[in-house]
Amino acid sequence: MSYLFRSMLYVPSYNEKFIVKAAESDADAIIFDLEDSCPLEKEEEGRAFIRQYLNSGLFAGRQLLIRINELGTDSLKKDLELLQFPGLLGLMPPKVSSVEEMREFDRLVSEKEAEYGLEAGSVKFTPLIETAGAVVNLDAIAQASPRIIALTFGGEDYLDSVWGVHANPPTAFDVPRALIVQVARKNGILPIDTPYLDLKNEEGFRREEKISADMGFAGDLLVNPRQIPWANEVFSPSPEEIDHARRVVAAVAETAKAGGSIAVLDGKMIGPPMRKRAEKVVALAELIEKNSRNDL
Repeated sequence: MSYLFRSMLYVPSYNEKFIVKAAESDADAIIFDLEDSCPLEKEEEGRAFIRQYLNSGLFAGRQLLIRINELGTDSLKKDLELLQFPGLLGLMPPKVSSVEEMREFDRLVSEKEAEYGLEAGSVKFTPLIETAGAVVNLDAIAQASPRIIALTFGGEDYLDSVWGVHANPPTAFDVPRALIVQVARKNGILPIDTPYLDLKNEEGFRREEKISADMGFAGDLLVNPRQIPWANEVFSPSPEEIDHARRVVAAVAETAKAGGSIAVLDGKMIGPPMRKRAEKVVALAELIEKNSRNDL
């Protein structure tokens, strides 16, 4: 998986000041929001700003997505017209609960790709998992379209669907978080955690998202730019982890070169799971380094 989504920043599409600020940020991905954070009466203004800034080149080289509106709405039809403008990585379909809904999003986007002369399959999806139905159907949803590159968790809507409470810690998130990681990793796509809404609480953010990172999440949805450096650090391997991983990979390579089968590092045998984990850490570190160079 070649996408880096440690920090995925929501930007209200009608707020030009926030859009410009997002362009200056270190967020791995930027999500122009035409759904929850955009009032209906502001949608046209939001689309106009998206068109303007996609054409401006201000976001050149950035991973850009649009959180579109739900199936069956006039708003969605207008949202999909934005695919004719350059620079979009993909779309974030909201409140997907079934395979049929995911396939309908795929069909509509395929029509737009053909209409606008885009390469078939070039528009990617990062669907929001926001309901009990979505969690129950998670594996089927993840396989419903080859466009899907990430599963993103919308925790607050999920709580509403199950009558859950956002406690501290949010135990109602345990099951969907675990399933999103399992299903995403099984299908070779990225699991992305729900936003942390106590915006000024860096300690709380780091504590909760460290747990998510340890579970296997690749990043977090963010609602405020101040959270970007926190997410980028939490979902990156530490220098010590990278150094150890590189030493593991080197030890395995040296052992294989010498004709051996079992490598040893610091007196400890390196089994296949340790080697695979080390290779993943090194690959992620290289992706982060590449992304950092591209931002210069």
